[in-house]
Amino acid sequence: TTGAETTASEAESTEEEDQAEEEEMDEAAEETTASAAGEIGSDGVFKAANGKFEIKVPAGWTIDEGSDDEYVTFLSASGDDMLEIMMISGSSADSIREIYPDTAEEYKNMVSRGDDMAILSYDVKTKDDGSQTFQYSMKYTNPNDGIHYLAESGSYDAAKQTYSCATGTVMSTDEAVSKQVEEAVKSFKIK
Repeated sequence: TTGAETTASEAESTEEEDQAEEEEMDEAAEETTASAAGEIGSDGVFKAANGKFEIKVPAGWTIDEGSDDEYVTFLSASGDDMLEIMMISGSSADSIREIYPDTAEEYKNMVSRGDDMAILSYDVKTKDDGSQTFQYSMKYTNPNDGIHYLAESGSYDAAKQTYSCATGTVMSTDEAVSKQVEEAVKSFKIK
């Protein structure tokens, strides 16, 4: 009978260990939708922990663990596509920002990432003090860097010295992924 008792208690400890492992796995899965930077809600909207912005993230995308309150990166399931948020303030905001021309044609002449660049949308508004809001998307047939689709949305506030930007990059030629990324970038709201 002592042999049977030993087996029963061993079985119990194994069940407890299994349960502990399952809980650890659940916690690891949760880390992919939450980080120090904020978390993705059940509605798919990521709200920054500092309350400065929100963005609707494509379904199944996860947060890169290295994300913080200045840089947040979301990755597609394949890991090839990215959505990056930058929230920079102070003097580094002036140096990191890109100054956008008023028209898509001017922008096309400034940028070179490979053949057959098609600008799908381009909306830039510039204020007298140099502040800008911008939203654009473009597609490349034969990109040098492997990025077939790129979308960006954000603003630069000269008075507050803040630069806020969401950039989506897609390596695949899948139109559905590009559409998801475009929707995400367009949903970027600065609070």
